Amino acid sequence: MEYRVAICDDEAAQLTYLSDQVRGWARRDGNSVRLSLFPSGEAFWFQYEQEKDFDLLLLDIEMGKISGVELARRIRRENADVQILFITAYPDFMAEGYEVAALHYLMKPVREEKLLAALERAAANLKKAERYEIFCTGGETVRISLGEIVSVEAFSHEVEVTARKGSFRVEETISGLEKRLGDGFVRCHRSYLAALKYVRKITRTDVVMDTGARLPLSRRRYDAVNQAFIHYYREEGGDG
Repeated sequence: MEYRVAICDDEAAQLTYLSDQVRGWARRDGNSVRLSLFPSGEAFWFQYEQEKDFDLLLLDIEMGKISGVELARRIRRENADVQILFITAYPDFMAEGYEVAALHYLMKPVREEKLLAALERAAANLKKAERYEIFCTGGETVRISLGEIVSVEAFSHEVEVTARKGSFRVEETISGLEKRLGDGFVRCHRSYLAALKYVRKITRTDVVMDTGARLPLSRRRYDAVNQAFIHYYREEGGDG
């Protein structure tokens, strides 16, 4: 498999180190990588507006006019699937990482084993996003990527699937669909499934999605949903 990767950092030594690590990781896994290096947020954004086919971004948070967080916010307005790794010298950016659905954040100096673990997670997520499911709705058969599904709501004899570009109803039980969708989705209420990649935050009563939708959260499911959310974004743990 070929991965399109961008590394954006205003430290030349960091760009060299990260690019060497990414190339080595891809080579060991029998993959290829098209790598683009950028010394500033402005340079990356200029390129991104013309070429948006990146699979993975390694973004330094502290840069000049455009920070890594600002770049991620802009990208997330139209691209939910690209994997984003933040590189930072300060451990105070976890909230920003959740806000833009960052895969992980790595502390400088970046440790090789932490970077490689994060790259493996990114590759797994990219493969998962390529999975498709078939739905029969309104006399039509629809193929949709799992990475596009935001949430599912159950009604009496059917469920409504909400995707990034619209919604549709199918005659299926929510329990059956929960099994079919698998990892990456969590049952937050007897009538609702939420895609963890689109969860912005969890309160005691709601699961708030990136779209602004608020899904009800059952009291008895709160701990399990909260743990699933934390596990999804922090599976490899923080750097220390």
